[in-house]
Amino acid sequence: MAWQSDTRTDENSFLLRLKIIGANSLAKKDIFGASDPYVRVELQKVDGDVTIETFLTKTKKKTLNPVWNQEFIFRVKPQEHKLLIQVFDENRLTRDDFLGMVEVPLGSVPAESAASARPNVVKYPLRPRRSVARSRVRGYIEVYHALVGRVGDPATDEAANRTADDWEMVEPINQVGTVQPTIGGDALPPGWEERQDANGRTYYVNHIERTTQWERPTFTRHMSVESQAERIENAATEFQRRFHISADEERASSPAPAPQQDETDGSTESTRSSASSSQSQNLPSSEGLPPGWSMQRAPNGRIFFIDHNKKTTTWIDPRTGCASSLPSAEAGGAGGAGDGDELGALPEGWEERVHTDGRIFFIDHNTRTTQWEDPRLSNPQIAGPAVPYSRDYKRKYEYLKSQLRKPNNVPNKFEIKVRRNSILEDSYRIISSVSRLDLLKTKLWVEFESEVGLDYGGLAREWFFLLSKEMFNPYYGLFEYSAMDNYTLQINPNSGVCNEEHLNYFKFIGRVAGMAVYHGKLLDAFFIRPFYKMMLGKAIDLHDMESVDLEYYNSLMWIKENDPSELYLTFAVDEEQFGKTVQRELKPGGSNIPIDNDNKLEYIKLVIEWRFVSRVVEQMVAFLDGFGALVPLPLLKIFDEHELELLLCGIQHIDVRDWRSNTLYKGDYHANHLVVQWFWRVVLSFSNEMRSRLLQFVTGTSRVPMNGFKELYGSNGPQLFTIEKWGSPENYPRAHTCFNRIDLPPYESYQQLREKLIKAIEGSQGFAGVD
Repeated sequence: MAWQSDTRTDENSFLLRLKIIGANSLAKKDIFGASDPYVRVELQKVDGDVTIETFLTKTKKKTLNPVWNQEFIFRVKPQEHKLLIQVFDENRLTRDDFLGMVEVPLGSVPAESAASARPNVVKYPLRPRRSVARSRVRGYIEVYHALVGRVGDPATDEAANRTADDWEMVEPINQVGTVQPTIGGDALPPGWEERQDANGRTYYVNHIERTTQWERPTFTRHMSVESQAERIENAATEFQRRFHISADEERASSPAPAPQQDETDGSTESTRSSASSSQSQNLPSSEGLPPGWSMQRAPNGRIFFIDHNKKTTTWIDPRTGCASSLPSAEAGGAGGAGDGDELGALPEGWEERVHTDGRIFFIDHNTRTTQWEDPRLSNPQIAGPAVPYSRDYKRKYEYLKSQLRKPNNVPNKFEIKVRRNSILEDSYRIISSVSRLDLLKTKLWVEFESEVGLDYGGLAREWFFLLSKEMFNPYYGLFEYSAMDNYTLQINPNSGVCNEEHLNYFKFIGRVAGMAVYHGKLLDAFFIRPFYKMMLGKAIDLHDMESVDLEYYNSLMWIKENDPSELYLTFAVDEEQFGKTVQRELKPGGSNIPIDNDNKLEYIKLVIEWRFVSRVVEQMVAFLDGFGALVPLPLLKIFDEHELELLLCGIQHIDVRDWRSNTLYKGDYHANHLVVQWFWRVVLSFSNEMRSRLLQFVTGTSRVPMNGFKELYGSNGPQLFTIEKWGSPENYPRAHTCFNRIDLPPYESYQQLREKLIKAIEGSQGFAGVD
């Protein structure tokens, strides 16, 4: 942290370096979940407690043992000043809870390099305020503090510009507990920046590549970024050459089913498993992996490896060249054929067997091949025919297209010439400069600079795809990821701070979205459900909050179901903007109107409107202005919010095999349970559109992550699609989008399950299906 000192040395004024390292064993105050602690540091006068300067750390989410490692520099007079360090639990609905405080007299703080009995790193016990002696406080806070030098001394400037990591830490003497210095190793690679989104989550911005990511970037000390990149690329290339990794092969849930074999006694599969087990161990750590690789454990206990450089996965350990195996406790296989025999006899020449990981596979002795799919699925009496979706999205789409009239007296084509590395800037300039919007409705003729090609639709489709990637990239600050995952987008309420021309950009994005619908192209982005509802002019309800921010939803549900008087709420909310907390009144004079049982529903309604509508109303109006210039907004009314997502973003091809292999089961259900088998046969009988609607019903979006169902996110991070046994055959299935879970009753027949599931999907307005 840089510091500009006075030109004159002041023998009474010093620079104080303070680093808030972390805290542990904090008191839990939040009734809605784990604490979200942050630290408020005040420089005060010893006499009178007058505050001179205040700093806040970032908020750490859901922890009682936070680590901040944030540094501040103060100009102090040690005999006249003191530090007041207070820890708070951030609360988005009520005022922040007090978790403890420490007063540090500065006269006893040592110099930065002094190796004396007075330590630079101290672990202070937190204590209550003097005025509230009974306040529940516990835990400790660990800080580094040191006097850098006198203000105005030339050596002080140099010292102030060095971080606490550069100085020798001194173990404390006669302090509470053992100090474990956690300083060091926090630097980011060149060109990277750490930020926090509106939900308090830390993410990282790569200004070189203009991308964002959740993972903290790292680099090896004493190695340049260029040499590291070259080393990673060479390692990945060598690995590809040696082991012939195929992205399509590795995307499967297993390298292969049982090998193609003739009618044997099944010893081949067990022998291969034993050989694999002898060659590969369940490694305790990821030490020694090539740069850019990580190791994880699959739901069945098997270790797999991720090459983040190539975005591929493999069972093969890049360190040994051997495939991993199932843990010995699970690799022994399972006996019996489960419920499969109740479905009727297999076709002639087929045999059912159990794989070493417990899954059933089928051998066709006629062709001497094996497969995972039950051959009886081809029997319409079991799987049922593919049934068109009853809401007839296709008919609605055709009606919309018939109403989009072709323009008159316009050229035969509209030329769009862009550079790939500047596609957003070039497209913004071209599309925004069009005054006669009918030109955007004629044939699009896209050319990429320095590339030879004729556009017969493919280049236009590629233009929409590449432009979507840039328009909706959170790096530009117009959109941000929702609180639930890292692929569903929402409008950034602070977009105006990030870009002064943000409303013009939203109008441009609306035009591009309208052009995509008009020309039958798709956007490569998926938005939160309230975004589609706002496009349709529909009201947003409490259930919509559940799929976007579960923590906030639980808070509002508690208020709805209890007497909120004890929380001392008012019709005002606190909003964080770049480290500062600003109070927003939900209605005139709201900060003076308490919330009680009589007005709590109004409060919930206004909070939802503030959360989703009022903060982004200008951006949404600009977007709809641009969109409506190409596609009249009244024409959208024939669609619901689920169908509008399909209209804008398309029906993604859904791989049922990937879906099924990355599904968890709860209650009495398991992969071979008869009701579960019926469920997957219903899914297989669905058209791709209907599968998308089922996925929307359970997860809140038809979006499948880039690397498949294994990367589905829920309220608390990665969460696989889950089927849980619940209710009775009279009930309809119900969904919990925050957990990607469908509660499936134990139906008595395939047809009953199918009818109930379709009815639940068609009739769902909330997330409990139809009761």
